[in-house]
This record gives sequence, structure tokens and C-alpha cells, in this order.
Amino acid sequence: MEKDVERERSTEAAPNAYERALAEDRRVIRELLRASRGGAHFGFVLTALILGAVACFECPKWPLIIGGGFAVWFALALAVVRRRGGRGWKAIERAYIATFGWAEWL
Repeated sequence: MEKDVERERSTEAAPNAYERALAEDRRVIRELLRASRGGAHFGFVLTALILGAVACFECPKWPLIIGGGFAVWFALALAVVRRRGGRGWKAIERAYIATFGWAEWL
């Protein structure tokens, strides 16, 4: 019985090499996938330009549908951020980055 308690305490005290490697991998992936406000601005401008060009050369039906999709995505992201405790401009900024931050990876 005492050996089980000692084993649990030792595993809680320091993570083994496998857990340290996983933690490092997660940190690297988080850094790789991180988006910034500048990338979100670029994504917003790129989206507006593409939708404007499609509206000029085609009927405005598809740009309205796609723009509405982005609006719904922004509203959902804002709802999630607000539900998790985000408030004010910081919540809006996080939702904006979640919506248009994809351009960071272009």
C-alpha cells in the first residue's frame, strides 16, 4: 500500500521524459499556429478585395453569401469568447483574429 502512494507521489512530482517531450511539442505547435492582429487585418483586407472583385465580375449573390458566412463565423467566435469570460474590446479582438487570422499562414 505504501509503495503505491510513493509511486503516485513520485509521478506527480516530476513528469517523465515522455511527458516533457509532449509538452515541448505542444508548445512548438502553439507557436506555429499562433495568429496576430496584423495577420487578421491582412485576412480582412484580402477577403474584402476578393469579394469585391467577385461582385464586380459576377452577380453579387455569392459575395453576399460568403460575407454572411464570415459574419456568422465572427458572431459565433465572439459568443464563444464571451462565454469563456472574455469582455470588451479584448473579446472582439480575439473573435476578429479567430475569423480572419488565417491570412497569417499565407
